[in-house]
Amino acid sequence: MASCDDGSDSDIDKSAEEVETPVSRKKAQRKKPEEGSGSKSEKKRTSKVWEHFTRKRKDNDRAICNYCGKEMACATKSGTTSLKKHVTIACKAYQAWRAVNKENNQGALDFGEDGNMRVCKVSETVFREATNEMIVVGELAFAWVESVAWRHFCNKTKLYVPHSRRTATRDIVEMFAAKKAEMKQILNENKQRLSLTTDIWLATHTGSSYMVITAHYIDSLWQLRKLIIGFKNVYDHKGSTICKVLVECLMEWDIKKLYGITVDNATTNSSALRKFKEAFIFLHFRCATHILNLIVKEGLLEIESSVNDIRNAIYFVRSSTQRQISFERHVESRRVQRGSLLLDVRTRWNSTYLMLEQALKFKAAFEKMEAEDKPYNDYFTEIVDGRKRVGPPSREDWEEVERLVQFLIIFYKATLVLSATNSITAHKLYHAIVTV
Repeated sequence: MASCDDGSDSDIDKSAEEVETPVSRKKAQRKKPEEGSGSKSEKKRTSKVWEHFTRKRKDNDRAICNYCGKEMACATKSGTTSLKKHVTIACKAYQAWRAVNKENNQGALDFGEDGNMRVCKVSETVFREATNEMIVVGELAFAWVESVAWRHFCNKTKLYVPHSRRTATRDIVEMFAAKKAEMKQILNENKQRLSLTTDIWLATHTGSSYMVITAHYIDSLWQLRKLIIGFKNVYDHKGSTICKVLVECLMEWDIKKLYGITVDNATTNSSALRKFKEAFIFLHFRCATHILNLIVKEGLLEIESSVNDIRNAIYFVRSSTQRQISFERHVESRRVQRGSLLLDVRTRWNSTYLMLEQALKFKAAFEKMEAEDKPYNDYFTEIVDGRKRVGPPSREDWEEVERLVQFLIIFYKATLVLSATNSITAHKLYHAIVTV
């Protein structure tokens, strides 16, 4: 859309002469054409109407409206009256554009159900609510609303002046309370039993422990829903502490009916639920994925040395840019498909499986490095904590890991099936166990 001034209708009316002023023949004969002047169609157009229309290239007697795209006749001898009437009276698209582009107007162009363009007003209340929701959804700091970037954006798009971080904090707390009251009402109206899952999460940097409680239920439309009803800081992992936090959370949400609680196989969880049964009636479920996790970790101990050899080889390659470049040369020489090497998180066996699966694709490159790369071999002669670093991986290590990966893929797929959160998995448990 062509840019133009706010241009009220009076601006178009006050434009220069839209019809050429007739002159006498004598004056016309005496007047000499200016040098370099072109045809009538090429002479300068002074009417402001032309800020809203564009002449067709191949036909100068036709023009197209910049807003609605309507094509109109604009012969030089006829003037621009018809074009002006179209813009000021008939063109709804121009009226909508003009309303949006007025100074200090918070609006947006939209198309109604009938397909016609319309102006949608955005109130300051809606703008403030949307800003607060953006902070929550985007996990932004409260001070972000006072940042230069956000104020520049609001000023550039002619939005309202942003509120302060203190106001945003107060609004978000009120929004949380309102949402919580709304969810309590929904849970009470359903009058059904809820299922809970809970676990304790340890923050790596602070060392603080947090207990997360999630409620699962089926709504009136038979859709599985989940809701985090508790994120509590706990000072220890004792059974009495876990039981106390559970009771307080359910009282806070006025939840009285439970179907089952799913926890992992930690001894403290079993102790907590035995005490919890004194206040509620429910079924105690063991976490199936945690059981699979224990099985796999026990199996990994059998070939821990082979896994450590390959882990150290991967760590060597990833430790510097020069080593990565050297490794890529070996990959190309062996005509192995290029890719990235993954390094696992030792506490998560599924990441160990993905690391080993990817490393097997580069087995030939690692073997060539062992045969030709001196820094690679020297790396494994270094002394760490009084002992020689394990590695490099031998042929037996690769064979053992290859057999392990074929075994782990069954557990990996079963874990993915049973870890789904947006669908029911209870009926899939038996098939997953039989497959294993």
